[in-house]
Amino acid sequence: MTKRSIQSLFLSLFFFCAAPAMAQDSNIALNEKVSAAGQMTAEKFTQLLKQQGFKSVIVNRPDQEQGNSVTVGQLRSIAEKAQVSVIYQPVTGGKVSQTDVAEFAKYYNELPKPILMVCRSGARSSALFNQAKAQGLLNE
Repeated sequence: MTKRSIQSLFLSLFFFCAAPAMAQDSNIALNEKVSAAGQMTAEKFTQLLKQQGFKSVIVNRPDQEQGNSVTVGQLRSIAEKAQVSVIYQPVTGGKVSQTDVAEFAKYYNELPKPILMVCRSGARSSALFNQAKAQGLLNE
């Protein structure tokens, strides 16, 4: 294993294990351009867009995931009113693949910032960001 892949594995495990400790309604700044948020409701999403000025959203939580209270269609409808773009990149919890990381990096490099990433706890979105960063895939 290369040093970079060990770092990616460590970061993924850290965020996977830390997920229960992360407050589901917190907003975690990963850097000055991207934040990850957990469990989303229409009200919380509307507030985040208004208060924090996100210009893009990447939804990593699959619509059909157990306990999901808001669909990407509902989030997209709210975001369109605020002129914010929404990308749906569903990732199965605990199963972030290299394809997922590369796809996220493409979105990160192309979308207007700041970006809000959404999943159940913020862990899988954080893992995508940290793996892409560790692999040097992000234009920063």
